[in-house]
Amino acid sequence: MWPFSKPKNFLAVDIGTHGIKLVELQKRGKRAHLFTYAYTDKELSQDQADGHFLNAEAVIELLSKMVQKSKAVSRQAVASLPASAVFSSIVNIPLISKKEEKDAFIKREAEKLVTMPLAETVLDWKIVAWDNGKEKNEMALLTVAPKKLIASYSEIFKSAGLNLLSLDTEANALISALIGKDPSPTLLIDMGATQTDFFLVEKGVPLFFHSIQLGGRGFTDIIKNTLGVSYEEAEQIKRDLPNQGLTGKALSGFSAIFEPILSSLVETIKYSFEIYGKQKENSAARPEKIILTGGSALIPFIDAKLIDVLNLKVYIGDPWARIIYDQALKPTLDQIGPRFSIPVGLALKKIEE
Repeated sequence: MWPFSKPKNFLAVDIGTHGIKLVELQKRGKRAHLFTYAYTDKELSQDQADGHFLNAEAVIELLSKMVQKSKAVSRQAVASLPASAVFSSIVNIPLISKKEEKDAFIKREAEKLVTMPLAETVLDWKIVAWDNGKEKNEMALLTVAPKKLIASYSEIFKSAGLNLLSLDTEANALISALIGKDPSPTLLIDMGATQTDFFLVEKGVPLFFHSIQLGGRGFTDIIKNTLGVSYEEAEQIKRDLPNQGLTGKALSGFSAIFEPILSSLVETIKYSFEIYGKQKENSAARPEKIILTGGSALIPFIDAKLIDVLNLKVYIGDPWARIIYDQALKPTLDQIGPRFSIPVGLALKKIEE
């Protein structure tokens, strides 16, 4: 009834090559409340020849406008680095008591695995609770990101009037938003505009990452070419599909024209299962479930197709599940939810620290 501490706000930003998602959560007591949110679709990519995949000027202008129009209060922000730009791996290391020796060992392991010079990267690692069946070894999760990329993000946020407190991986953000403390092996599939990312997670640890150059725009292109409509009309048709209540022939008709994309999705999932089976030294080992997220996750037949083909539980991720918000917003939040998994997860991590 009378709070003992003032509410604290946490601003999280997810910058992609095709838009920005922003969410601000407020911590009241021990619960997270939705304070504001914003999103926009805009081409923000540029030639990667200089090592920067984002058009910094466009991102700064857009981010500044979004912060202002959303009436965000906090100027202390957290953000995610794109999964494709971050290297992560689980490695076995011997039991070493001295931190300096452990640091040196992990650095040597990283040098074997990372293709770019380690001096040009920021290396982070943590020991993860994991039973690898080797009493004289433990497991470490390595994360490596280019220094140039981190510097460019810092400059973008500074120029947009924000103080960038920290950068995290998309995998950690998705785990925070959609898995939480569930230890069961789960395949997270994040369907972006042009890329779909696959993260296999167990006990809260991302075991491996894989991606394919296929995403929501592929669905749009098929609708455009099949129906002979403009790209804008095709995009709107795709966005309207979850609200059409499609059943029977109508549903199977759309499923049929999207078969090339669905086949690629299924083949990549099977490949992920193979990798997981090798890590477990058990070819029959599979994750217990699949969680879909990203802008195309709500296309109505995708989850049904995967359930049918893979005989596995498939869910649409709900990043708002642990967030308190005005129920009048529920229809809108349900529609945009899969697009907000990363920023919600980033903000939740700060609240739960």
